[in-house]
Amino acid sequence: MALEWMGKMPGWESIVLLGLLLFLLLIFVAPGRRPPNFPPGLPMWPVIGSMLHIQGLPLRTVLRNLRKEYGNMASFGVFGTGVLLVSDFSLIKEIFSHKASRDRPPMSFTTTRNYLLSDGQESNLGIIGGNGDKWQELRRFVLRHLRDFGFGKTTCEPMITKEVTELMDHIQQQKGQPIPMMEEVDNFISNEDCDVTHSFASIFLKEMQRHVGEKSIFNMHEFTAVIFDMFAAGMDTTSSTLTMGVYLIAKHPAIQQKVQQELDEVLGRDRLPSYSDADALPYTLATIHEVQRYFCFTAVATHSASEDCKFAGYDIPKGTVLLENIEAAMTDPKLWKNPQEFDPENFLNADGKYVKNPAFIPYGIGTRVCAGEPQARMQVFLFLSCLFQRFTFSIVGEEILFNSPTNFNAPAIYSTVAHPRPPL
Repeated sequence: MALEWMGKMPGWESIVLLGLLLFLLLIFVAPGRRPPNFPPGLPMWPVIGSMLHIQGLPLRTVLRNLRKEYGNMASFGVFGTGVLLVSDFSLIKEIFSHKASRDRPPMSFTTTRNYLLSDGQESNLGIIGGNGDKWQELRRFVLRHLRDFGFGKTTCEPMITKEVTELMDHIQQQKGQPIPMMEEVDNFISNEDCDVTHSFASIFLKEMQRHVGEKSIFNMHEFTAVIFDMFAAGMDTTSSTLTMGVYLIAKHPAIQQKVQQELDEVLGRDRLPSYSDADALPYTLATIHEVQRYFCFTAVATHSASEDCKFAGYDIPKGTVLLENIEAAMTDPKLWKNPQEFDPENFLNADGKYVKNPAFIPYGIGTRVCAGEPQARMQVFLFLSCLFQRFTFSIVGEEILFNSPTNFNAPAIYSTVAHPRPPL
């Protein structure tokens, strides 16, 4: 009847009316509108979400401004998907420790990679971008066998110390010539990670043989994705942190001197630091943790709501992208003494003792916390404490300064001169 009635109208009126009907259909039916009782934020329009208001990608500056304007639970839309930025540490702890926030949304990098690895058959593969029960089973398998290899334990320390010693010997041979530190660190990390990854690959392949002909997580697609994840996540995060560690400490001579003084007083220069020495080296430990806090490699971690849920009185629909604002937690002036400066005092009390801060979350929080955290902590401590025990570093050339507009920080690209420290 409606179409018959429209047919009797002049042509231009029919077009206008049809356009109005389509517009109303778009407004009330198409996805992308703000859900009921959703946290405050940018206007969200059907289909396009908040893209007119963001005027580009939701990068660091956009997210910082969003938090300033709308607070610690701030929302916006990316096309048909709602996005929630969570910035307060107490809210981060509550939300990202909840089982409903453990999924990852479809991400261009991992989704494209997984389709390529599986000949277009599978998007849910690996540790970084995987989801659901399959991801949980796979993560447990990976963690169990990494622990069996001594991953993050003292049994793994000799391997790390060996690599650090070889690196220091190589630096010594440069005889005061400028060293491109990022290249040196990348070689150090790749050698060590290759050993661990090779051992794990053998275990996974044996498990694949046990499940031949069965539908299981132990298949070639998962194997390739997991090995790729171990290299990409482990090497990039730790390598960037170590590169920035040398840079930041060398750029602050007074801090470098205090670290070396403590190392000399507690250990001397006749033996290398051990991970078991960490508690006896509070200033050194505080400085190393301050490197990770100040650099903050992952500024914002991305999660997804796996079910409808309620947080802080708001209704969060299934599929909402949840952004864990790690940078905000690690620069909150209510939680840190001097959050905008590189200052080891952020981890020390009035007596000079190291103090843990629960808002120190460089590896994330909850069930999606980085699987390689224990190993990374040991690597970073041994690498930096050993290098600064043996050398005094000075920066002689900065090609690219420490800065990034994205939600991942990139280390400075620089050259350094290492001055050997004589025996005491």
